[in-house]
Amino acid sequence: MNTTQAKKIPLKEILARLGFEPIRSFKGGEELAYLSPFRKEAEPSLFVNIRKNVWNDFGDIGGNALDFVLRYRNTDVRGALEFLDTLFGSGYVLTAKLQAANPSVKPTPNKESIFLLDSTLPLGTGAPSLVAYITEQRRINPEIAGKYLKEVRFSNRDTGKSYFAAGFENISGGYEIRNPFFKSSLGAKDMSLVKGKGDGMEVWIFEGFLDFLSKLTLLGSTTTPADCLVLNSVSYSEKAIQFIKSKGYTNIKGYLDDDRAGDDTTQKFKTEFGSTFIDLRPEYQGFKDFNDLLTQKSK
Repeated sequence: MNTTQAKKIPLKEILARLGFEPIRSFKGGEELAYLSPFRKEAEPSLFVNIRKNVWNDFGDIGGNALDFVLRYRNTDVRGALEFLDTLFGSGYVLTAKLQAANPSVKPTPNKESIFLLDSTLPLGTGAPSLVAYITEQRRINPEIAGKYLKEVRFSNRDTGKSYFAAGFENISGGYEIRNPFFKSSLGAKDMSLVKGKGDGMEVWIFEGFLDFLSKLTLLGSTTTPADCLVLNSVSYSEKAIQFIKSKGYTNIKGYLDDDRAGDDTTQKFKTEFGSTFIDLRPEYQGFKDFNDLLTQKSK
């Protein structure tokens, strides 16, 4: 994706994928009002003009779609483009370009819509290679894997071919799926929440479900003393912030990836929650994430 393409992505869609919905609309829906993502407020001060695809925050700045991502992510152009590629996928811009040139061209379904969920079974029901991938390659404790993962069967709507993967359910009933060759999601994409044994005042935040399962494996336990929120994508960080606030957690621990995206997301939580948030990435310092630590220790 380049800067010209990024500027053409509808701001409404960017905001929606970040978990923001308009509070009010004006001018027959041409202008939308949002609560600003840059501060806490009760009345909306960020306005998006749908036709012009520009935004204006009366307490901040404004601009085009790329300007918004630069401000929202507090990054440079390269970082903003990488974030948009993650948020929309490489096929999004190509589809939009084809439609602009030929309105009769229908949008190409993304991976999540091409693949259809057929069934879910206990892990290991009919795919021993999948168990081997999770327990031998990823080094997840078999008992822990069996408790939290399903053997998900799905098919390609275009070819009719069937596949299987390990599935981790999210709060919207969809699944994050993994096998040795494939990483995607089925159904509605969302965060996942696993309740802990504690008093409900502490939450641990993970970027992916393999890190959550790796933490349990390293603890030698099938449960945790805290609730665990798995983002399944750093693009859900803003939604996670609102969820954490709604639950009133007083102790928030972050186990994000030790990379640029993890740095940005960790900083966002620090800014929002202050001393209530604790960055615990030093537990796997020198490794990208918990699963990297687990697999390297196993070797």
